[in-house]
Amino acid sequence: MVYLELGVIFVYITRGVAWRKSLKVFLKIIGNDSTDSSSHIISHRRAFFTSVAATVGIGNIAGVATAIHLGGPGAMFWMWVSALFGMFFRMTSTYMVIRLRPEDEKSLSFATPMLYLEKYMTGGLRFIPQIVALLLLIQGVVLYNMVQANSLAQAMHNLFDVPNILTALVTTLCVGVVILGGLKKIVDYCSLIAPVVITIYVMTGLLVLILNPSQAINGLGNVFASAFMPHSVAGGVAGYTVLQAMQFGVSRGIFSHMSGMGTSAFLQGANKDNPAAGAFMSAITPFVDTIIICSITGLVILSDSDWQYETGAHLTALAFESGLGSFGEWVVVGSLIVFALTTIAGFAHISERCFKYLGGKNEIGYRIIFLMVTFLGPFLNLGFVWSLSDIIIGITVIFHLIPLLYVLLKNNREMKSSLFEFVGGNGENQSHLQSKKYNY
Repeated sequence: MVYLELGVIFVYITRGVAWRKSLKVFLKIIGNDSTDSSSHIISHRRAFFTSVAATVGIGNIAGVATAIHLGGPGAMFWMWVSALFGMFFRMTSTYMVIRLRPEDEKSLSFATPMLYLEKYMTGGLRFIPQIVALLLLIQGVVLYNMVQANSLAQAMHNLFDVPNILTALVTTLCVGVVILGGLKKIVDYCSLIAPVVITIYVMTGLLVLILNPSQAINGLGNVFASAFMPHSVAGGVAGYTVLQAMQFGVSRGIFSHMSGMGTSAFLQGANKDNPAAGAFMSAITPFVDTIIICSITGLVILSDSDWQYETGAHLTALAFESGLGSFGEWVVVGSLIVFALTTIAGFAHISERCFKYLGGKNEIGYRIIFLMVTFLGPFLNLGFVWSLSDIIIGITVIFHLIPLLYVLLKNNREMKSSLFEFVGGNGENQSHLQSKKYNY
């Protein structure tokens, strides 16, 4: 797969700096509270929470379940791999966006991947920034919007027999209240509610695993075993191949952590601070989303026997219910609702920026269309929406990551020097973190 091959190249070129240094910078910055300096600038801390809120969505609940159901336990391993490589894609994208920031915060390319694509994709490649913007616009307005709304409606119907029309109305109303207030409202909502709900979900999942240690260990063993060899299934059900595990693991992983598509630039890139700070903070997002949250979901599912026969958010809810009764089910439902809303809200901002970049002027008209799509999402076929999403994401990754590799090659020496210098070279000197005042 192109995504995995490019991941290996990015890791080699940057000498693995995202794995080696991101956590150190994250721990230093996350404890510093600050406010935004303007309506267009977002502090690293709030940008991180908003980014995680936009990233953690249906993919962490329904996406993981679908990946395991279709690709077997090994799919979980390939989700991890996609996230670890995704750290480097996000780091590079965010670094370049802050490094090349225009003086005018209201510039159409400010805090977008189109900024570095415009600079380096010249001549016959000038169309690439517009293509990437169009693909992100389609993803935000149609795909991520519909998948979140659709999966939420399906889960509510399967678990509580709630009519789709009711879920559609309530979801559209809640999203409307947030996005009609613009970026500030979205950041305030996501950075406030996401950490609380994510913490509850993670602690509940860990409790399920602690109460079922042998099943959790067996599930973890199956992940590694099935990642490299076919996984047989008892009862006459067809087994899972390594190719299936890789295919569904990587595709659902990208859908969950969104790395490689340029989305990280819209939040962590909205900063005038040292580019290294935003780059490292951005790199942590796929780790939190997939290595931590998706792993908990996956291991809880693999601790239950129904993963071969159920799928989607319904499977995750059943697995949590099996471990903690109705309390576990309600945690999944509550998390599902919040995760869906924060992801839709986050992508509303991303797609609106792309809409404006492509020449769109009517903000209110755009937001109304966005809400109309949110309303329609619950009534479409779930399989069709997921398949279309995989196709568009794959195209976006190709059009963004290959040019980003070129950008990295052109700026690698400067970027590596900046990143290592920011954390004091090999970690022996922390003066750059302590002696400069950054917009944390």
